[in-house]
Amino acid sequence: MTTHSTHLLPLSAATPDALADGVRAAVHELSALGAASPGELCATAAAGRHDTHRLAVTGRNADELMAGLRAYLDGTTARGVSAGEARADGPRVAFLFSGQGAQFLGMGHGLYRTAPVFRSVVDRCAEAARPFLDHPLQELLDPESGRGAAVHRPAAAALGTFSVSLALTALWRSWGIEPAAVLGFSSGEYTAACCAGVLTPEAAIRLLGTEAALAARVTDGAMAVVTLDEGAARELLADGTEGVDVSAVISEREVSLSGEVKALTRLTDRLEADGVRVSRLPVPQGLHSPLQEPALDALAEAAATVAFAAPRIPLVSTVTGAPVDAFTLSDPGHWRRHMRGPVRFLDAIRALDGLGSDTYVEAGPGRALVGLGARCLPGGGRQWLASLGRSTDGRGPMLDSLGRLYTAGAPVQWFDGVHPEGLSSR
Repeated sequence: MTTHSTHLLPLSAATPDALADGVRAAVHELSALGAASPGELCATAAAGRHDTHRLAVTGRNADELMAGLRAYLDGTTARGVSAGEARADGPRVAFLFSGQGAQFLGMGHGLYRTAPVFRSVVDRCAEAARPFLDHPLQELLDPESGRGAAVHRPAAAALGTFSVSLALTALWRSWGIEPAAVLGFSSGEYTAACCAGVLTPEAAIRLLGTEAALAARVTDGAMAVVTLDEGAARELLADGTEGVDVSAVISEREVSLSGEVKALTRLTDRLEADGVRVSRLPVPQGLHSPLQEPALDALAEAAATVAFAAPRIPLVSTVTGAPVDAFTLSDPGHWRRHMRGPVRFLDAIRALDGLGSDTYVEAGPGRALVGLGARCLPGGGRQWLASLGRSTDGRGPMLDSLGRLYTAGAPVQWFDGVHPEGLSSR
């Protein structure tokens, strides 16, 4: 039996008073455990009836779970504690998929060790990715592998992030969390297409690996994020700047610029002198810029050999900033435009919101996209949830997010999913 170092305790009742009574009873039971694992108690709670008024608490041991329960009783906020009244129809979940730049050495390491569903997907992707990598993809998930530099090379970054994101998707689905719509930032569009049933993992890896290999031929590029809206950025570029273009529209007042390093440096130096905030990115490939134009025909030729299916759920493209259908996705020109850019994240996240999404789960390393999404869609009524942090226990961030989904009314698959080991007989 796998031993997990983070636990999720779900409690519910028909009324707030009854829930408070249940919380006090759980504190009593946890206090009797001492140093023993609270895993069995959490599984027992998950096996019970799930009423409308809900509480979810995560912790590494009984003491941390008790601290969360007591915070709820005291009416104070605490990390890993989520309470709410479950909606009958549950949250409308959208998955957001990271692109290149989200990767880090050791991403998903804890999940690869402890979650068979996650490990199976990574291994499948690793086999398909072999022609594009000079080392096993699994080494990118091992913090002790010494691949700290390799994880940031174009093919490793793109395929590693894709594989981890697809594995997280499979794990979420095994826990009962199904996306109602998907969106992928830059190379994350391949993952979104996979999640929506448009591409098989092998086809997506073949196309993404080809794009990454083509992009890596450029070594004299650069990228930078600047605090300008798209109109202002294009007006600036129209003033005689060549070799640089808008590569992504990130938010209302934030775009990414990409292109030839000397031209971009001159431009960003001028912007900084004018008081514009500039964040330079260590990406010598100059992604989504004029530098990538010589590779576009080759990518389109590769896309013409791939089989595409109709999306089974809405897929909002960051190429168009809108939902796309099978006709668009099967057009090699779509993937040509994908590589050239710009990435229209602002339009796409607004379109996703227009579909009725109210809960956004970043199914990838880190939480950059949920942070950007919250800036694009300010105000309440939405949840922004991460899947993966940098801790060695990969279940921690996912269980925190699962607790929030549970209290909102999501139908969780507790057994065969969160607790595949079931309950021990006593």
